[in-house]
Amino acid sequence: MEYKHLPLTCHCGEIPFHIEEVGFTEDHQLVVHWWCTKCQRVVYVSKPLTDCWRECPAPSAHLKVAAPPFAAKPAYGAEDIQFLGAMGIRLT
Repeated sequence: MEYKHLPLTCHCGEIPFHIEEVGFTEDHQLVVHWWCTKCQRVVYVSKPLTDCWRECPAPSAHLKVAAPPFAAKPAYGAEDIQFLGAMGIRLT
């Protein structure tokens, strides 16, 4: 699995030693919460989920991405094939 690092720093520049919580807000943001050991304060960092989605890495060429279940080929019966054929639709 590939992923991009989410850089987290306090206003003082310190990186978190221990993440307390990760969650979501009602307005669709990712929130990360920790205690800064350098400046002794609670830190909350939020990021819109749309930004998170855009920053996701593209699927690697060597990884096969499974098609979602709704994209599966439908099963056609003989009557379906005949009906579609009458409309000029040929199934491959």
